Amino acid sequence: MSALRDHYEAVREEFGYDRPDVDIGSLSASLVDRAFVAATDADALRQAGDRDTLFVASAGLTGPPHVGTLGQMYAVKRFHEAGFDAQFLLADYEKYASDGRDLDAVRDLADDYRTFLDRIGYGGEVRTQYDDRGVMQTAFRLAPHVEFEDGPEFDAESTEWVRRVRAAYDDDQQPPADATGSTDFGSRTAELLCLADFLHPTVAGGYDQTVFVLGVDEHALALANDYYAAKTPFEPAFEGLFTRMVPGLDGYPKMAKTIPGSGITMEMAPGEVRRLVREADDGATPAESTVYQMLCLVSEHDGKRLDELADACRAGGEEWDAAVEAYADFLADLAAAWPA
Repeated sequence: MSALRDHYEAVREEFGYDRPDVDIGSLSASLVDRAFVAATDADALRQAGDRDTLFVASAGLTGPPHVGTLGQMYAVKRFHEAGFDAQFLLADYEKYASDGRDLDAVRDLADDYRTFLDRIGYGGEVRTQYDDRGVMQTAFRLAPHVEFEDGPEFDAESTEWVRRVRAAYDDDQQPPADATGSTDFGSRTAELLCLADFLHPTVAGGYDQTVFVLGVDEHALALANDYYAAKTPFEPAFEGLFTRMVPGLDGYPKMAKTIPGSGITMEMAPGEVRRLVREADDGATPAESTVYQMLCLVSEHDGKRLDELADACRAGGEEWDAAVEAYADFLADLAAAWPA
């Protein structure tokens, strides 16, 4: 079993997460299970159609999106097309406060993300932290009740995949050139705003529950915000739904915006995207195939078609080769939609 599949099982077992093999509205259990690896509460997902539910995904603005980031975009795109309220959050103030990024550069990047989301057919809400005064007001309401220095400690054994991710960041990470660093206060401010992002929809936005779509590598964010929320007088209702990871290129364990060469990113020329998709097809089984995992996260396919493609990937041959070529064209067309 691969390091990534071992990691999935370890996370579900250690934190008591459910496997999200359930129908969510009109989205089939087959599709959901192929795109997502864990959920804080599968029953809450089953009941999403009976409650006023908002699905939220987000992106940290350190650079143009890679295919893993597109997975977050396509998650809320699918939920919106299934009739749910959906929101894509552009966390612009987070990178300004916690990393010291130039605010104008971050806001320009947020504009590019907004344009890109529109061009790929996402019809839900797009919001920035910069423009949302309501969430800032919620942050101030939370401020007297939280001390981030007393944060939760997670007694989870590091997996091989986590160790590889940490080593990749230690060895090869290249932060944006304008990231000048920040202060402890700046980092705490970013954490407070993140907490407000999680609580606002049900505390002040009128929703019955919020489902936050995160990569499974960021699942602890939902746990931490649940810990801090319990210290406040408010009664939010939010759950976490965690996507599968896209294995990185060139031996990297994941795609990352700040690790050059690890991913397929949308500022690449379409021809380069096609080449990298073809090179990523390494004959692996569906569970370990970079191309198949990208297909599950970023495509217009339903669960039935993904099942068929899993069979084709497993068998190899002309049908799978044709699917890889079609997907190379699909991702190249997405890259052509990037505005910068």
